[in-house]
Amino acid sequence: MHTDSAKKSKRIILLLAVCLAALLLTGCGAKLSVYDYTEDGVRYNLYELSIDGDTVANMERTATTDADGNKYTVESYFARLFGDFGYSLVSASRTEDKYTVRYRKPINNGNDLKENGTEVSFTTTHTENPFVRTYTAVAENPFNGVRNNYDNVQPMRSTTVLERIKNGAIAHDENGEEIVSLPAIDIAFPYLKGLDPDGLLLNYVRYGAERMESSGSKVKDGDKTAYVFSRYFDTTECQIQYKYKRAVPYGWYLTAIAAGALVFAVIIIATRPKKQKPTLLDRFPYNPEEYRDYNNNLPSKL
Repeated sequence: MHTDSAKKSKRIILLLAVCLAALLLTGCGAKLSVYDYTEDGVRYNLYELSIDGDTVANMERTATTDADGNKYTVESYFARLFGDFGYSLVSASRTEDKYTVRYRKPINNGNDLKENGTEVSFTTTHTENPFVRTYTAVAENPFNGVRNNYDNVQPMRSTTVLERIKNGAIAHDENGEEIVSLPAIDIAFPYLKGLDPDGLLLNYVRYGAERMESSGSKVKDGDKTAYVFSRYFDTTECQIQYKYKRAVPYGWYLTAIAAGALVFAVIIIATRPKKQKPTLLDRFPYNPEEYRDYNNNLPSKL
């Protein structure tokens, strides 16, 4: 993550992701994880909804029927809801213990979330010493405001996912008669009526470099590193934060230059010719060797 891109990037969670928080009006056994990532140059949000087996069983035990007389199931209801907003099924599994489904959609723009949640836009600051610059990137949690907006949904509206969850899919025929093609979630599954949604766990998941600190938790997803920011479906205002380090070039350049100069000085000192100790020949202004035969030519002592 670079400074400029961190400042300019707008990490958008599409409306459907945050609105799934309201799908289950239950304080236990449900979790929504939203993955923000890029694949083959296309930006995606992937939504993973997980509901425990007991909750699924209770929902379907009280399920109402559709226009064809078929009882709603968890799978059929979510497939219709996601399909109406253009999301593609990635995977689904169901056991006695848990139902898990994944849907995704390319991010074309961020307009949906602006109406019901918070756009993820990072503000980056930094501190530094001569060798390391430490960046801190902070953004509002994308689920901020969703609970308030859900509570304030107006009757008879169904153009957004929040409205559709609460009011159902509403249309009108040629005579102006109201047609509900998909009921509200608590009408399709009366078990959900009156249950407190505050306990629904919401996870926002982003991928990033392995050596970062964050206000979330770090997990491995295959060979990738994911950062998970968790909160509940309530009115709390939360932030997400990253902290990472980058080398400061000029500090290391100066260190390299100083180290190079020191090494060069050591080499010069080590290879400089040593001054030799003066010899006898160096000490006298004449060379006694030139007079080696002089004493032989002197007359002998009588």
